[in-house]
Amino acid sequence: MNSSIANNFPVFPVGIVVLPGTIQSLQIFEPRYLSMVKDCMSKSSGFVIALSNNNDSGESFMSQGTYVEIIDFNHLPNGLLGITVKGSQKVSIKSTEQIESGLHFANISPIIEPNVDDQAVLAQFPELINVLSQLKEHPQVKSLPLDIDLLSAESVSYHLGGLIPLSPMQKQALLEAFDATQRMNILAKLMDKISEKPSKF
Repeated sequence: MNSSIANNFPVFPVGIVVLPGTIQSLQIFEPRYLSMVKDCMSKSSGFVIALSNNNDSGESFMSQGTYVEIIDFNHLPNGLLGITVKGSQKVSIKSTEQIESGLHFANISPIIEPNVDDQAVLAQFPELINVLSQLKEHPQVKSLPLDIDLLSAESVSYHLGGLIPLSPMQKQALLEAFDATQRMNILAKLMDKISEKPSKF
């Protein structure tokens, strides 16, 4: 996606959040989204994943989402289409419209975060670096095409947020953080809550 211009892209409202740089597998079965995936693959283009916010007024979704690109696909044993996407860019979702098939399109613009002093920010959160360093070596994580940069606060905050068990709304809060510093602070508080939970064993 060209970050210098706004574009019109299909939106996939779903109950998950894909953070930039992270990997997500999806099962596609609705005709409108099967058509969307086919069109995106034929154009080597991506789409936007936005956290759904369904209510009495109908289908709706958050105003910030992630532009993703399809990196793999396969036909699953259950007959559904499986795709793997990689988060590319945090985007602002505007001027939405729903076409006859039910597919949403939106005018989107990239959200460029302010630069932070990576060394200074990361120095405040050695425990988060340690957790990500350990997760990075897990066989299942090592098998994923992730580009984890332990010297980048943005990379650390997004990848850690994508790998630890968080609710969709918690991940949405990370996505909407003003910058990597705020995201690291949110993560530190979430990790404290996780560590406070009693063990099941």
